[in-house]
Amino acid sequence: MADAPNDLKLTKQVLVQKDKAALDLLSVARVAGTEQVFAGGNTGKIYHVDLAAPEPTPTHWDAHISFVSGLVATSKCLISSGSDHQLVWWDRETHQPIRKVEQPKWIRGLALAPDGGTLASVCDDMVCRLWETETGKPVREFRGHEGLTPFLLVSKLYTCCFSRDGKYLATADQSGHALVWEVATGKQVAAIHAPFFYTHDTNGHTYGGIRTVAFSPDGNLLALGGNLAGDTSNISGSKSMIQVYDWQKGLQTHDFRIGGNFFYERVCFHHAGKWLLGAGGAGSEQKLVFFDLEKNAMLRETKSPILVFDMAMNEASDVLYTVGPLGDQRHLGRGSIVQWKIVNV
Repeated sequence: MADAPNDLKLTKQVLVQKDKAALDLLSVARVAGTEQVFAGGNTGKIYHVDLAAPEPTPTHWDAHISFVSGLVATSKCLISSGSDHQLVWWDRETHQPIRKVEQPKWIRGLALAPDGGTLASVCDDMVCRLWETETGKPVREFRGHEGLTPFLLVSKLYTCCFSRDGKYLATADQSGHALVWEVATGKQVAAIHAPFFYTHDTNGHTYGGIRTVAFSPDGNLLALGGNLAGDTSNISGSKSMIQVYDWQKGLQTHDFRIGGNFFYERVCFHHAGKWLLGAGGAGSEQKLVFFDLEKNAMLRETKSPILVFDMAMNEASDVLYTVGPLGDQRHLGRGSIVQWKIVNV
């Protein structure tokens, strides 16, 4: 494994809203093989910008009532999900809806299978659903996450991802449970309980949760991201945390509780497994943190101008796109799309 990314350079930054209205960007999707990026915000709008243009200028349209929490770009369309319970297929050029599917609760996240033919969605009814990407036809449901936390508080199903070969799907919830499923059969093949991602208080509030999951390129490891939610007296001072598991053996291989006071909102692996990258979102800091799993060490961290709520990486793992609100107090709530160049050793 390489020692570290040699450099991480901010190459472009685009404000998608220039007035003073509050705007958080929560989700991002990139069209494969291009620099076209779509971002979803907390006001229900979806923004589109081509960062290859000499002067990238965002356009937008009204897509959901409130939070746009999930986005994926297929070869033909864009698919979004939101807190309004809607799953929507869009024409990327006209921004017109192709189809809409309503779900029982907030659809927290989406994942596209490597072959592009299958879409996974996770909903707060604690069900993960598979869909035919082309037709929107439902394929299968995965039910295994508990609707209540251990303290009988309502849980959330935050995230999902496919393995690179498309054979497995991982889902993760607020109470610190990650499940691995066989896509072809719907069979649950592994269950991981990572209890330090979750806590509660006596006022009926839950904290933490596994916010993001990612398979290693060889499919043997599963990385979980969030924060160490163990001290209800000082939630604002809790520490970021990434744990990595050999999910087939049920063994934890890494436990990174370094980085700062934030949630890891997204984790992803280098396409050849050279490093693991975590993006810092909600909290008092914003940064991108690289880890070497062989050395069990943090490689480097880079300050980000935004709180990173989502990120997408290109096929060569040398260009990164991040979205979120600007982090300084003068511009808090002004959504921004950032492009980075990753120089690998």
